[in-house]
Amino acid sequence: MKVLVIGANGNTATRLIERLVESEHDPIAMIRAPAQRAKFDKLGVSTVLADLEYPIDHAVQGCDAIIFAAGSGGKTGKDKTVLIDHIGAIRSMVAAQVHGVRRYIMLSSINNDVNSQSPIAHYHRAKAHADNYLIESDLDYTIVCPGGLTDEVGTELVSVSGKLQGKGLTSRDNLAAALAGCLDYAGTVGQSFSLLDGDTPLAEALTRL
Repeated sequence: MKVLVIGANGNTATRLIERLVESEHDPIAMIRAPAQRAKFDKLGVSTVLADLEYPIDHAVQGCDAIIFAAGSGGKTGKDKTVLIDHIGAIRSMVAAQVHGVRRYIMLSSINNDVNSQSPIAHYHRAKAHADNYLIESDLDYTIVCPGGLTDEVGTELVSVSGKLQGKGLTSRDNLAAALAGCLDYAGTVGQSFSLLDGDTPLAEALTRL
C-alpha cells in the first residue's frame, strides 16, 4: 500500500515511516523543504515537496492511504495552528476525496473540543474541527488521540479507549506503531480512540476495536 505521510519530518512521523519501511507498505514522505530530503533518502523512502497552506493534490495522487501526522508546532502562533491543524488538515481530506484515496488516518490528541477552554484551547479547537470534518466525510477514517508525547522507548503496551477526554502519556514509539498498525486492522476503520501507554499488547488492543 502506497502511504502518504503528511508532516513526515516530525519526531513521531519519522518513527512512523521507519515502521512502514519495515512492513510491506510503501511510505512517501511529504516534506516542506528540500533540506529534509536527505534523512529519507538514507531510508530509501520517496519524498514529495508540498505545503499544507497550499493545494497538495500532486502529493496525494496515486496514493492508497494518507496518514496525517503534521502539526504547526509549539513555536508558532495561533494563526499557524489554524492554518495547519484545522484548514490544512481539511485541505488534505478534500484532496483525498477528489483523488479517490479512501483510507485516511488522523493523528489527533485527547481533550479536543470545539469549545475548549484548556490552556492550549486554540490547538484543541483546531484539532476538533478537523476531526469532526473527517468523521462527517465519506473517507475510511481512523482518529488516534494520544496523550502527552514522550521519547520513552516504545513497549507496544498500550491502553485504548473510546473515551477521548482525560490525561496520560504516550510514547512516540508506541504512537508510531499504532498509526502503522491501523493500516492492517480493518476494525479500526470508522473509529476514534485514545491511545495511552498501558498494559495491553498493541495488536490485541487494535483487534478489539
